[in-house]
Amino acid sequence: MDRASSIGKRLETIETLHENGIYTVLFMSPIFPGITDYKEIIVKTHRFVDEYWFENLNLRGSYKQDILSYIKNAYPQLVELYDEIYVKGNMGFWNNLSVEIEEYCVEHSIKHINYFYHKELVEAKLKPK
Repeated sequence: MDRASSIGKRLETIETLHENGIYTVLFMSPIFPGITDYKEIIVKTHRFVDEYWFENLNLRGSYKQDILSYIKNAYPQLVELYDEIYVKGNMGFWNNLSVEIEEYCVEHSIKHINYFYHKELVEAKLKPK
């Protein structure tokens, strides 16, 4: 993880690609509930991004507890929200945010794809026909 390019460098690369006529997509993933501000990201990047893809934070496996512990320490005000989503399985937050993103993108003529239900999409694709 420490070897990855910074977000700033990645955005510079997307901007350079766009300036050179290459179609650009910003994949906003994962969206952390209560932390990721998708509107701010769009406002700061819309000049050089042709399309946005959105994916929610999926917590499973061994890193689930690591992320929940991180939230508890760094964002204690969000513990209840994360518990509701990732412990109790309440999808209300994601359903509401999905509608909000759709409405925002349509209102601002932003080309986008919502991958919030990635788990369900993968499971559906794996089901025998």
